[in-house]
Amino acid sequence: MNISSRQRHILEILLREPDGMTIGKIAEEVQVSSRTVHRELKELEKLIKTYELKLKKKAGTGIFIQGKKEKLNDLKQALFEITPIEYTPAERKTVILCTLLEATEPVKIISLAYDLKVTPATISHDLDQLSDWVKQFNLELIRRRGYGIEITGTEASKRKAISALIFENLNESQFIELLKENIQNKSLHTMDTASERLLNLIPKEKLIAIENALRNVSELLPYPLADSAYIGLVIHLSLVIERIAKGEKIKIDPIYLKELEDTPEFQAAKQIVAQMESYFGLPFPMDEIGYVTMHLRGAKLRLSQTGLLEEPNAELTAIAKNLIHICEEKMGVNLSEDRSLLQDLIAHLEPAIHRMKRNMKIRNPLLNKIKEDYPDLFQVVQQATKMVFPYLQVPDEEIGYLVMHFGSSLERTIRAKKRFRVLIVCSSGIGSSKMLASRLKSAIPEIQVQRNASVFELNNIDGNEYDFIVSTIPIPSKNPEDYILVSPMLTKKEIEKIHSFLRGYKPSSIVKTRQAPQANSLCQLESLHTSLGHAIDLMKNFHLLKIENQNMGLKEILFQACETLESQGILKQSESVVDQLLEREKQGGLGIPDIKLGLFHCRSDRVTKLSLTMYALSDPFLLKSMDEGTVEIDKILLMLSPVSVPNEAVEVLSEISALLIEPETRRILESDDQSLIQRYFVQHLYRFCSQKMNNKE
Repeated sequence: MNISSRQRHILEILLREPDGMTIGKIAEEVQVSSRTVHRELKELEKLIKTYELKLKKKAGTGIFIQGKKEKLNDLKQALFEITPIEYTPAERKTVILCTLLEATEPVKIISLAYDLKVTPATISHDLDQLSDWVKQFNLELIRRRGYGIEITGTEASKRKAISALIFENLNESQFIELLKENIQNKSLHTMDTASERLLNLIPKEKLIAIENALRNVSELLPYPLADSAYIGLVIHLSLVIERIAKGEKIKIDPIYLKELEDTPEFQAAKQIVAQMESYFGLPFPMDEIGYVTMHLRGAKLRLSQTGLLEEPNAELTAIAKNLIHICEEKMGVNLSEDRSLLQDLIAHLEPAIHRMKRNMKIRNPLLNKIKEDYPDLFQVVQQATKMVFPYLQVPDEEIGYLVMHFGSSLERTIRAKKRFRVLIVCSSGIGSSKMLASRLKSAIPEIQVQRNASVFELNNIDGNEYDFIVSTIPIPSKNPEDYILVSPMLTKKEIEKIHSFLRGYKPSSIVKTRQAPQANSLCQLESLHTSLGHAIDLMKNFHLLKIENQNMGLKEILFQACETLESQGILKQSESVVDQLLEREKQGGLGIPDIKLGLFHCRSDRVTKLSLTMYALSDPFLLKSMDEGTVEIDKILLMLSPVSVPNEAVEVLSEISALLIEPETRRILESDDQSLIQRYFVQHLYRFCSQKMNNKE
């Protein structure tokens, strides 16, 4: 495989995001233009094809790689083993830092230039930029002609720099994946990426022993460790073993070490270190035990399974409440009632205060994004921390984490008052749209369904009536980015997709509760009369018919059903209606899970009057389901309407379709009793009309 670092980066993103990522987001992460990403994707498409994979674009999510899991794994492995043609500037600087932090003697510029395939001038320019990075760890980058380059400073500072370098360049999932590859002895030795150089800082052959030593760490501590803290501990212990073996030693202030000895973390550290000494045959000085203790005390806590801290410290609670109070006053928002915010802050502040007192650095990979998304909130929290912690230096990384807690609370507060106006679209407006509306209201309470519409009604609806569109079918007249495509049953994945959209969505105005207009009693009465008329007509003409469908395909079944209706004068030209129903089935599944029924519906100029008919099949068959799987159906519900019908008629048909996702419906349909099914529909339509009569709007 012969690809550039940029192409490798794009492939890594696509393999990391199986559900897809937009071109814009890829461009942002790779730090190039969207046009450049498009150009690189054209080149990568040829490579991907050789692995029997395809690049696909999915509306609402972006570009993704499609293919069999084993082929995707083959591509991942091949990508993992390649040597890139060139390093990106960021990767090059990472490799330089790795080399200098590992080195026990000065390194020549010409040697670095040769290894990285660049000029000495480029290395010199990189070193200019790296000088400030090492200073933040109280280290110094020494450069002398004829002597070489080296990083000088205390052992503790070097360890902090190495840990920070690893965490800055590898996120948790990457780190875990790379460790897994190492432990399983995959062919890492053939790779020379920046990631591999970072992992060379850690003694890979000792990782299994370290993980075994930490297996019971949760039992040794009075609180559980977050995953990130656990990974940090693995890295820390790996570095300790490596550096002790090289004769490097750390020193801790004796008075502070004495303080640490009285903590539960010190007892846990002693047991961890004892296991390490036994396995590696290396003596750990008391200062090293103290350093492990510091790491444990500075680790971020994870909440208990109940979501609450088990014994909240009174002083911490007071600090958290003070922080909330100051931010409330500055923003003019009430946050005191958000118990989740208080608990989250208490959980975060204990290790955070410890870190700040000991000047321990913490990594926050989202810092730049937080500053970009919440500039005003960042400033407010920054000012609040200066007032709450007047004698401590609070770094931006810590402020960033506090902003995330306050930002989440603000989102919860605002979302509780926010309503998103949604237009739901399906092919006909009479079938799956109401079903989807019911699921949406239940799953996402902040969504306010304005109306259900068919595709051909869309152009006649004022865009100011809704904030965004959720559709059960692709909309030819709109770009995929302009609406959210989901199945009528609304899967968990699709609910999360909508939640993700809402988190980033900024409506032009928050929908307020409208004052009900003065009702026109005559209009209401006419509307109710129309609804009742359509409900009565539908129920009077409802039938449950039997179709002997042995050796018949879907088209033949639908044709037989439509011919029956044509003989009753409900439609004309059955073949045309069948084609329309089949076309709808291609756009998305029509099988309803759990009740073994297919809902076929359309609005057609070949249909002369509203019709609702159910057909029991002698032989069940598989149909694509609304939740993107397949379902065995033994009944078909055929719901037909003329193109032009009053809105009340559409509402009645939609109300029936919404019933199909009710748990009780399955029991009713299994009876195969026309009278029972008809009575069930009548009861719900009566309730619907009663509610409509009582509706003041």
